[in-house]
Amino acid sequence: MSLLNLSQISIENSAAVSPIDIDNARIQNQILEDRLGNAKVGRFLEDTILRRYLTYIFSFIIFLWLAAVISVLYFNHNLELELSENVLITLLTTSSVNVIGMMLIILKNLFPQVPNQD
Repeated sequence: MSLLNLSQISIENSAAVSPIDIDNARIQNQILEDRLGNAKVGRFLEDTILRRYLTYIFSFIIFLWLAAVISVLYFNHNLELELSENVLITLLTTSSVNVIGMMLIILKNLFPQVPNQD
């Protein structure tokens, strides 16, 4: 394996770069930057649509969950299901935690924190 001697490299041995080549490189670079910008905008729009659907879905799930909890409490009192106090406390606690947790997930997704760029 031979080592390259830098003193043997000369300007005459290298290929000439014309202004046309530089202009073509700039044009190609601009095209790539435009495509990257378009891809970023497209991804942003898709993320926005997905976030909107997820918000509706989670809100509907939360509504159903709360309706089920209220129904159990109502039927326990009026139809005398005779659920113990521990069961009712557990039901109310877990439903509250689920509602708060889902809303936190939705809010963190809709309003992400931008890291500091110091």
